[in-house]
Amino acid sequence: MTAPSGAAQLGAALAAGSLVVAPGALEPFTARIIERLGFPAVYLGGNSMGLHLAAGQPLLTMTEAVESARRVASAIEVPLIADADAGFGDAAHTRRTVLEFERAGVAAIHIDDQPFPKRAHYHVGKGRLAPVEAVVAKLQAAVAARRDPDFLLIARSDALRVTGSLEEMARRCAAYLEAGADMLMVLDLELEPAVELRRRLADARLAWIGGVAEPGPSLADIEAAGFALAVYPFNTIAAVTEAVRATWAALRDGGRLAQSPGLLAAARREVLELVPLQPYLEIESRTTEREAGR
Repeated sequence: MTAPSGAAQLGAALAAGSLVVAPGALEPFTARIIERLGFPAVYLGGNSMGLHLAAGQPLLTMTEAVESARRVASAIEVPLIADADAGFGDAAHTRRTVLEFERAGVAAIHIDDQPFPKRAHYHVGKGRLAPVEAVVAKLQAAVAARRDPDFLLIARSDALRVTGSLEEMARRCAAYLEAGADMLMVLDLELEPAVELRRRLADARLAWIGGVAEPGPSLADIEAAGFALAVYPFNTIAAVTEAVRATWAALRDGGRLAQSPGLLAAARREVLELVPLQPYLEIESRTTEREAGR
């Protein structure tokens, strides 16, 4: 029996009614750590894709993003939710973006309402918005392009951050739902405004995106506010940055690594399980090592 696709798994998890939590990965290895912790999905943000290449999100190409997503999706069995930027162009480019992400095994993507190409100034608080009509055209093209009806299309809006207006944000979100988006993701949307947005758009499903400037509310509070999905784009990046810095700063400053033998032994064991290496060891024991022992 064929296992359900990642998109079908994600759809079933969302249909169950509980908050689906998708921590952000940096690449396949950290995605496997997240999966092994028991989370039902993994998120791959554009910032992670860009930083993994030491290039930065605004300069990331569609080909690079799809390849990053393909590698993560192929390394895990849980669904992958990926950042599809602003569709990497206009409506025609968005069509190809959807086809390529779906072909890569991704379960869901979000398309934002920033202009394309992206600007580096976005990361220092100078956001911009594309015209609503252009974003609607992209979402319509995305809906028409998908082949798997379970493939989830999330419309991400920066309207609240850029304009500070709940009215403008709600107007855009209504247009995106009308264009066929399955879910909304609003940058900087706090819990009380989220309740108000769901009151205005009664059938809207909301995705929480957080953990960049502060840890954010508890999962219980996020779920109580009506969010169906929670993604965390930056926290794995922060954890990796701090761990690598602390490890090698200790050697630089003290002349000796500060990691304990117990930590190294536990990490060696876990790494072998994460790969996993055991099936390959078993094959070698039956073949290569047996032949070598003759």
